[in-house]
Amino acid sequence: MNTNNTTVNATLNDLQWMCGPWLGALGDQVAEEAWSQPAGGTMGTMVRLTSKGQTLMFELIVIREEQQSLIAHLRQFSPQLELRLAQDMPVIEIGESMVSFKGPDDSSIKRLTYRGVGASCMEVDVMLGDDSQVTAKFDRR
Repeated sequence: MNTNNTTVNATLNDLQWMCGPWLGALGDQVAEEAWSQPAGGTMGTMVRLTSKGQTLMFELIVIREEQQSLIAHLRQFSPQLELRLAQDMPVIEIGESMVSFKGPDDSSIKRLTYRGVGASCMEVDVMLGDDSQVTAKFDRR
């Protein structure tokens, strides 16, 4: 893990395992996302979080190659598309079927980690601003 603010070498090809549609659960909430194939130095997803027939939020994540590394640009929107959160997170750790991005220490999302579990499952760990952590488990659709 990188804890001293040095660049972690990574490319979008390292994230090829994330591409495609995913469906997951976080308690009674349902999360849908579909990662695009890398092209033009970027890949991305739109996330929709719903519960009990209501949309709770939309999230746009674009991962961009920059200076031989990766940066995740995360934007969260209300159901009415009002911007709620905007932060950029550099990659701090990458491995086989795993990538972790770090937000600022005073941010709403301090760390975002994607981990492939076999060929058809993915876990997403989110460390929140209060240092609590939530995990969403996704299945490939």
